Amino acid sequence: MTKLKKITKWIAISLVAILLIAFIAFKIYTANYYRADNQIISMVENLLDSQVNSYCDENGSVFIPEDQEIKAVIVFYPGGKVEYTAYTTLMYELASRGYLCLLPKMPENLAILQINATEVLTSNYQDQVDLVRDLDWYLAGHSLGGVAACSYLDSVLSSSSESGITYSGVILCASYPTADLSDDDIRLLSIYGSEDGVLNMDKYEASKTNWPEDSEEYIIDGGIHSYFGTYGIQDGDGEPLISNEAQIKLTASKIASWINS
Repeated sequence: MTKLKKITKWIAISLVAILLIAFIAFKIYTANYYRADNQIISMVENLLDSQVNSYCDENGSVFIPEDQEIKAVIVFYPGGKVEYTAYTTLMYELASRGYLCLLPKMPENLAILQINATEVLTSNYQDQVDLVRDLDWYLAGHSLGGVAACSYLDSVLSSSSESGITYSGVILCASYPTADLSDDDIRLLSIYGSEDGVLNMDKYEASKTNWPEDSEEYIIDGGIHSYFGTYGIQDGDGEPLISNEAQIKLTASKIASWINS
């Protein structure tokens, strides 16, 4: 019996040690993330300040069009290991075109850890949500954020979520769905840059079997993976042939024209 207790004790100690090592490794992994370029963000904020109102809390940011009718609502999931504020520039561009934009802050900068971030961000603002509930809502995301957005959308469409929001479609920036959306009555827009060096094109092409019937693909000539946000250039990305600002403007314009089509 004593021997069994010793074995059990060492097994327990080993399991605790493995979990501790895994936790430390995870924290080290997530501590190394891409920071937002605040200089570019400040420039865009100053440029579009009269057209967009923005608000922040501990769960994320909201961008509201100023002096114009709201056309639709877009919830944007940040890319993996990217500071969520790096997408402020794209949100400002979209909001200036008449779209109410929600940008959730993700735990450890990984959207996959909180795919229901929409519910978390809107939980304290139900009165405001009710004012725009009848508009078309779109989930969107960059890279791993797009994967998480599609997983959440799949759960909503499968009625396993009680968000109370009906989504009209999903917008993917250098991303693809791992969830099967092929039989769902939604729209899908896929955007990526021609010089993207990060997006796995084999997996991207294979994912098209998961796309709904109403899907559209748009390739930004000269664009790269990193330029959907403003955080520099990711390791392994391609050489951009257009500016960061130009890619974000093209992305916002394409999203706007697609929603309106």
